[in-house]
Amino acid sequence: MLDLIESRALVQGRFRLEPMTLSERITEAIETSGVTVAAVAERCGVTPQAVYQWMNGDTKQLSGENLVELAEITGFDARWLAREAGPKKRIYPKTTQQAHVLELMQKLPEAQENLIVKIADSVAEPPAKTG
Repeated sequence: MLDLIESRALVQGRFRLEPMTLSERITEAIETSGVTVAAVAERCGVTPQAVYQWMNGDTKQLSGENLVELAEITGFDARWLAREAGPKKRIYPKTTQQAHVLELMQKLPEAQENLIVKIADSVAEPPAKTG
């Protein structure tokens, strides 16, 4: 039974047997983030045709500057885009308060960090009302 499930998953493309290509990672970042090719091109200072070349595999390598800009505009991690290493997406603080909390969290022992995560979870998802 497990073999059948795994076979279906492979046929449906849910499991990959080989790493993604640079063009596949770029395409995924652009398409799933919702940014347009034109916006990426403008941010990177290139033409939309150049971005399409990144996406179709004509370009084998991105400059570091374009890689960083692509990461920032799409929310994907630059290391993942470059080498499929590390987390796929990185969450960046949007406000100074978020940056401050992240800075404080990095200084805490793990037990206190876990407590703060539990508190944040309880605030973000309050218990359902009864009766």
